[in-house]
Amino acid sequence: MNYRRMGNSVKKTGLGSTPKWGGLLLAVIGAVCLAPTAATAGMIQIQLGGVDFGYDGADLVDMGTSGPDSLTNATFLADNVLLGVDTTNVTLDLDIPDVIEIPIIGGQVISSTGGSIDLNLGGGEYISLTLDQATIAYLPLVGTVQFVFVATDGNLVDQNLPYGLSMADPISVSFSTQIIKGSVSDDGTYITAFRSSGTGELTGVPEPATMTLLVLGGMTVLARRRRRGAA
Repeated sequence: MNYRRMGNSVKKTGLGSTPKWGGLLLAVIGAVCLAPTAATAGMIQIQLGGVDFGYDGADLVDMGTSGPDSLTNATFLADNVLLGVDTTNVTLDLDIPDVIEIPIIGGQVISSTGGSIDLNLGGGEYISLTLDQATIAYLPLVGTVQFVFVATDGNLVDQNLPYGLSMADPISVSFSTQIIKGSVSDDGTYITAFRSSGTGELTGVPEPATMTLLVLGGMTVLARRRRRGAA
């Protein structure tokens, strides 16, 4: 027999009875446990394809000739679960200032703060960030294969993302690009110019409103599983 305290008295509730709000809480917990991918999404990723960089001995910028650089795609994931892929009118405007004295033998340098990223997705959807100091690593490998890796944190200026997503600060920003053959120049000690192409990624946690949507999505998944099991 179960008992429930009411004021200074104790009332019998009968075997197995559950208060209404307790049942709702159990339903939410069940949704989280049985559909962890959607309900507990602790990470949002925006993966970028077709990123093109240019370096002039001082700044690292996108390679758009008359505006932002056109990308091949922007892929959206929540906890590594694919939400969708945008391939039309995706552009990147990037500026990382004061990237100086990259050693020709390889190594890393630290930029100044005050960089920026504007990712436009078409249809009025976008995300804009200001950047902290960035770490830029230059890695010359065997033969003519050379890579540039960029990592920094970004702070939100504004956003209007698709798929009901909304990211919170800080947002991790990283790029991995291969230097285009024949584009490198140097002064005998430091790199003075290059062009490179590759991929990028923005990673962050959901804002509370987005987390609520993901939890509700998880509960929907749970309900569907129960209906299938009862069929």
